[in-house]
Amino acid sequence: MTSTPPRHREVRWEVPADPSVTAKCRALVRDTLIGWQMPGIADDVVLVVSELLGNALIHGGPPILLTLSAAGGVLSGAVTDRGPGWPRIREAGTDREHGRGLRIVAALTDRWGVVPVATGLGKTIWFSLAYGPPALGQHPLPVGGRRPVAGPMPSP
Repeated sequence: MTSTPPRHREVRWEVPADPSVTAKCRALVRDTLIGWQMPGIADDVVLVVSELLGNALIHGGPPILLTLSAAGGVLSGAVTDRGPGWPRIREAGTDREHGRGLRIVAALTDRWGVVPVATGLGKTIWFSLAYGPPALGQHPLPVGGRRPVAGPMPSP
């Protein structure tokens, strides 16, 4: 019996630098994951993307690019912006309104990190999340433990 390897899927959206588009982006991400038959991770990925887009809209600069790709049992996502700031995990007291976003990203993904844009100003914050059994010959990403905060975006 032979099996067909899972196909590579990828979507990219250029996001206007306008906070009002965040709800539309959440709906696009959810609809995409349901279309890719990944409803079990949709809520977590929508929250991760919301946090990363929020950071890009507040601290980054246009153009902002949102990418999702899936292959071999791993969903990868990235938000790229052209702002000069670099994300950092902050202490968030119970009375602070901000400062929890990257902690949420770390809690809901298997791996995440930040890399500079190769051509000029900006950065890409990427994440990956296993969504099913790995394809034949591939190994799942480790779950739990310390997550890297910098490194190249994983290849799907």
